[in-house]
Amino acid sequence: MSFIPRIYIDPQEFEALSIGNDYAISAATAHYLGTVLRLKPLEQVVLFNERDGEWSCQINHIAKNKGTIEPIQQLRLPITPLGPTLVFAPLKRDATDLAIRMATELGVKTIQPVKTLRTNTPKIKEERFRSITIEAAEQSNRITIPEIKPVISLFDFCSTWPKNRTLWVAVERCAEHRILPNTTQNYGGNDGILIGPEGGFDPNEIKNLLLYDFVQPLSLGNLILKAETAIVAGLSLFAQHVRA
Repeated sequence: MSFIPRIYIDPQEFEALSIGNDYAISAATAHYLGTVLRLKPLEQVVLFNERDGEWSCQINHIAKNKGTIEPIQQLRLPITPLGPTLVFAPLKRDATDLAIRMATELGVKTIQPVKTLRTNTPKIKEERFRSITIEAAEQSNRITIPEIKPVISLFDFCSTWPKNRTLWVAVERCAEHRILPNTTQNYGGNDGILIGPEGGFDPNEIKNLLLYDFVQPLSLGNLILKAETAIVAGLSLFAQHVRA
């Protein structure tokens, strides 16, 4: 077959891959490969994670809920991921799912949901976020999976942010707030970018954010963007620094 599926394997649930060994795959993976994709023994699949890198593997056995694979060749070595931290106020479910997916495809290292004064969203489900990042990583050819942090209040987060790392804050209508956005475009690989909720930050939040030395205001243009669009626009600024 011309299409070779890429499957993320959790390093905490799977032994380190090496040539010459046979590995049992999970029931869910066996079902996906054998029932959904209808793969047969001797066909190939690519397995990857942040510990082992990426491997071309052969299916030795496949059944309804079980199977084994054998690593044939290491395609890519493990890497130390480099990419920005996305800090954002969660949106409605579909918009949040889309934002998580696009952030993964754009190479974020960490995803940090925060509560702002205007955040209005259902309960955050971190396991759902993780499943979205895995699917996006499989599709986008990245090796690593973004770390997903528990939701925290905006200023509790700011109190823990490293003072030697810049946190870029996307501010709408900078002129109305009498803010001169940073135009140096000196974005670092370990920086963070903060995107507010639908409706934007409360003015007092902006005022208090700018009290932190590590905060730099950022303009994403003159148009008013939806939050998920702002996430893509902001993360695109870090593209040259991504290694994922």
